[in-house]
Amino acid sequence: MSQRATPPMAVVTGGASGIGKAAVERFVDEGYIVAVLDRSRTGLDRLTQSQIGPRIRAFPCDLAEVGTLTPLAGRIVEEFGPPRALVNNAGVCLYADITETTDEMWETSLNTNLVGASALIRGFVPGMKGVNGAAIVNVASRNALSSSPRAATYDAAKAALLALTRTLAVELGGDGIRVNAVLPGFVDTPIHGDLLEDRGFVENYLRLIPLNRIGRPEDIANVIFFLASEGAGFVTGQGIVADGGQMSGQNYVKVFGERDSFRMRQETDT
Repeated sequence: MSQRATPPMAVVTGGASGIGKAAVERFVDEGYIVAVLDRSRTGLDRLTQSQIGPRIRAFPCDLAEVGTLTPLAGRIVEEFGPPRALVNNAGVCLYADITETTDEMWETSLNTNLVGASALIRGFVPGMKGVNGAAIVNVASRNALSSSPRAATYDAAKAALLALTRTLAVELGGDGIRVNAVLPGFVDTPIHGDLLEDRGFVENYLRLIPLNRIGRPEDIANVIFFLASEGAGFVTGQGIVADGGQMSGQNYVKVFGERDSFRMRQETDT
């Protein structure tokens, strides 16, 4: 009598809402069991009581409490085995002028966005070395490459997470573990609060995005799953920007409207 194959496992932090939740749903759709780490017990409860609940393993935790994370990773491995995919998605953005940015804000941002991811990697990597096709996907941000005012702690942490991605890709490549990052642009997630209810903001921001729409959590989840899958088996150390083309360049007519100088310059240049 043949035994049924054990389904692969993924670990997703910040998986109770937004991009993380969309990633959890995508991994479940692909046949994974998913260990979901999130500080929102309410969000975790909603997830476990949903249609995909039977394939969820919920672990309440706060990534800012770094000392708890490596032991938690060890407990997950002990109970369920090592994951094939680790998705470091949880993050926090604390806006303030640099002169008003406190040491506590720096500590919270760096721990949640960077050091917590490193602590989980430290806990999971020993077991992942024995998993065929193991992959780590870090969710950084477009802000790792193009910064915003009043976001020093977030931008610095995400830039460091991208650098960590490159370092670990080289360090862990010989163990067969791929490490990549996805850098989302503006995505409709709870981190933006009610900003997307501001029609004027949305209309103006869309002028900056060639694809003319705000990103959806599913857009980023698709990139995350690709980077974790065998389809990206020869991809490591990369940061994939998913921002609707915003960083590629600006359509000045779309941003500023028709101007004779734009047209005349085109005619002169050609």
